[in-house]
Order: sequence, then C-alpha cells, then structure tokens
Amino acid sequence: MPPFSRPFRAGTAAITLSAALTLGLGLTVFASDALAQTADTAETPAAISKTLPGKIVYTQLTTPDLAKAKAFYGALLGWTFQDRPVSRGHYAEALVNGHVVAGLVERPLPDTENPPQPLWLPFISALDVPTVAKAALQWGGKVLYRPTIVPGRGEQAIIADPQGGLFAALYAPHGDRDDTDATVQGDWIWNAILTPAPATSAGFYQKLFGYQVEDAPPPDTHQRYILDSQSIARATVNPLPARLPPDASARWIGFVQVDSVGSAAEKAVQLGGRVLVQPHPDHQNSMIAVLADPSGAVFGVMEWHDPSAAGDAK
Repeated sequence: MPPFSRPFRAGTAAITLSAALTLGLGLTVFASDALAQTADTAETPAAISKTLPGKIVYTQLTTPDLAKAKAFYGALLGWTFQDRPVSRGHYAEALVNGHVVAGLVERPLPDTENPPQPLWLPFISALDVPTVAKAALQWGGKVLYRPTIVPGRGEQAIIADPQGGLFAALYAPHGDRDDTDATVQGDWIWNAILTPAPATSAGFYQKLFGYQVEDAPPPDTHQRYILDSQSIARATVNPLPARLPPDASARWIGFVQVDSVGSAAEKAVQLGGRVLVQPHPDHQNSMIAVLADPSGAVFGVMEWHDPSAAGDAK
C-alpha cells in the first residue's frame, strides 16, 4: 500500500494555509469502515522503504455513493480505480500512474436527523500502533477503533485527538514508500490540521509520533507549526478560521496536486462538487483551493510552482 505524503523543505514549501481557509464544516465520525479488509496491495521492493514514523502514508474516503465518488475524482484528478473485495459493502483503490493514492469505501449514511459527514481520513505511519493508541489516551485523545490487523495493509487504529481531529495510526509490515518520488497530477502533496489549539495539538502529535515541531516562518510564527519527521516537513498545524466558533472540532485536510487550481475548481462544480475556498495564492509560490465532493467530503487542491524543491530534506 503506497503512501501519498511527499517531502518538502520546511523553510521553502511548508504551506501554512492562510486565513482564507474559512471552512464552515461539521465534523462527525463517518470513518469506521477505514478497517475494511483489502487484498494484498504491497508494491515492489524497489518502491518501499523502512517504516517512516510520522509520515502520512495513506488516505481513505468513506462515502455513501462509491460510483459517484469514482466518477467525480476520476474526471477531476485523473484517478483510475481498481475494485477490491471486502467483507461487506464495496471498496476501491484509486491509482495514479499505477501506484495507489487512496482507498474509497462505500457505506450508507445512517438514517438520522443529522447524519455524519463523509470524510477523508489520513493514516500516519507508526512503528507500534498499540503504543500510539495508549499514548493517545494518556494525552487526552480517544481511541475510536482499537488496534486491528487489516490483511493487505497492516495494523491500524482510528483515533481522535483532544480537539476532535480524526486520524489513523498505521504500521505497514512491508514498510513505507520512499520520500524521493516526484509528485504528479493526482498525487497528495500536502497535509494540514486546523485546530482550536495549535500549540496543544502540535504537542499531542509530537508525543505520539516523535515529530520535531517548528514554528512556521513569519508572519505565522507562534500561530502555526510544522511537523517534521526524518528531517522532512510532513504537515502544518493551523488555527481554526476566525469565522468558526473557538470550540469547533479540529479537522485534517489533505491537498492533491493539480496542474491548474482554477481549472480544477471550475471542473469540480461542473461535476457536482462545491468550492468552499476560492483559488488564491498561498505561501511559497503555490495556489490552493478547498473543495467538497458531491457527498460533502472536503479536500484541497494545490498548484505548486517550484517542483525543483520537492523531494529535498530541510
């Protein structure tokens, strides 16, 4: 199972997501079926490295309509799909240039007045998932699904951080994909967590995954933080947008590389999605936008203008 997180130099391309990220999103759990069992999808040994704790190595969408999701992401991002057998429901892997970039699992929304919102769930590499789960409890998090062996993937647990941000810890016995591969259209390129307590949140993830935590460059110093592992920037920790209540839940958001953010935003609307944050320049020669697919699952798109920086350690 290949990962998607790509390396960037923290001083050069650590995207801090400007105040234009005015996401008005509810965050409720619709991630239980991240435990879907899949066939073995390990890559060839040349593509695999040792375990890289702290690297975001996979992402999975739980959606009420798999066919609609495949049509949307295929047309928008150029993903192709391979259906995989699961114990119940339907599951597909998304591929770019033959490597897996995501998993999509179909589960119907519960028949309630306020059903949970479909979401993308990040999987963070860990050497010892039970230890991470235990530490999460110790430092104020919640273990939503205890450590479980998933055939074809490894051992994983689904966790909520103290501010409600959802993620999975994953140990893949075959290792994680190397940090040297260049990104292309359709690859995940960056990750961030929006949280009401950035400093506390950065400390929580540091305790679980051993991150080195750095202040973001000015003018965001002491407001946003960069999470590094293996001397590579993995994600940023950002304050919630001002329009959200201060006690709103944290939420992770992943960004997919596209050739044109403006074109991607226009096409997303044509395909039945929404533009939550209009295309705009972000830090270090990038353009970003935040979109929602037809079911409401939120993700970002990014246009990166300095590909020579990708793949470099700090």
